[in-house]
Amino acid sequence: MAATRTRPTTRGIAVLVGLALVMAIVTVVLVRRLAGPDCTVRTDEGTVHLDRERAERAATAVAAVVRRSGTAADAATAVVRKAGVPAGDAPAVAAALTGRARAALFCRYGGADDSESDRLSAAGLTGRAETVRADVESRFGDLPLGGFAPGGVRTGHMPGSAHYEGRALDIFFRPINGANKTRGWALAQYLVAHAERLEINTVIFDGRIWTERRSRSGWRDYNVSKQGRSAATVRILEHRDHVHVDVAD
Repeated sequence: MAATRTRPTTRGIAVLVGLALVMAIVTVVLVRRLAGPDCTVRTDEGTVHLDRERAERAATAVAAVVRRSGTAADAATAVVRKAGVPAGDAPAVAAALTGRARAALFCRYGGADDSESDRLSAAGLTGRAETVRADVESRFGDLPLGGFAPGGVRTGHMPGSAHYEGRALDIFFRPINGANKTRGWALAQYLVAHAERLEINTVIFDGRIWTERRSRSGWRDYNVSKQGRSAATVRILEHRDHVHVDVAD
């Protein structure tokens, strides 16, 4: 006797599709939880976890406060109103993004999905690096920039530097003092908060480094050899007077 074949009903197909969607959503949620939060802020005010979108909105809101030399209270109010950060978490987030809390904000980022053309702009930067330059200037105003030149640069940086490929720029905060360190950390942590959007690989400032390859580790010490070098040279190599940022190739 031949076996009887039954065809799935429309209702049965809908149930299966629904179950598949539920399983997919559950899988995404579990993966995100196991991976940890997108961004973390650790300060004396406490530890705060943020999703990437909220971290970006908070960084953008505080950049406007920094640009007009607003107060810590202004920054805390901005992250509540513009980014939806809970009031209890706002002081910690504001402290990081104003630069008062140094190396306090870091984000996970898996790197750019594709490569870009090596062609340089008239200024000597790749497309992604130009995007970073424009973004920094639009958010923080007219800042001293360097590390690039028309036609590219060939000297003045460490061997293998992204500057030689037009993928990097430096933003200067001179002289080295407390006020300029605070301003520099405000920019450095803004860049980390926006690393995914701007396709940033590396941010270095004040003897600390954040990289997309080790983004889960947050800010790490940036060590350079001091042998045979003057104190002034070491300070420059440790990026005490400038923020270095480079982008994916």
